[in-house]
Amino acid sequence: MVSSKATILILDDDPSVRHLVQVMLQKEGYQVVAAGDVRSALAQCGVQLPDLMVVDLMLPIEDGEMFLREFRRRWRHVEVPVILLSASTARNEIARNLKVEATLAKPFFAEDLLDLVVAHTRAKEPAAAG
Repeated sequence: MVSSKATILILDDDPSVRHLVQVMLQKEGYQVVAAGDVRSALAQCGVQLPDLMVVDLMLPIEDGEMFLREFRRRWRHVEVPVILLSASTARNEIARNLKVEATLAKPFFAEDLLDLVVAHTRAKEPAAAG
């Protein structure tokens, strides 16, 4: 396991989903920052920009789409891959409009999310010496 894996932001209003994803990714060696709402997620990004974001589309008050638009407005020169989570049947169209790297239907299998995380963080990891 690489000791300096990517930092991942999880934005989901469901505490059980946040906990599941956080524990799974930490076991794989990733640094994880979790937020339950848009304001908290933006504040976390102000402290440390993530290498990847796992964002729930459907959130109370402000949704994942709003978060991504605001993130890109504030950090317009930074490209952070996004995995969009949603039970919405319109998620693929929304994902295309938002230009996110991947979508995953809720409910999802943890292994499927992990595969996407690995695929979209691989380029961020330092090359192995040797």
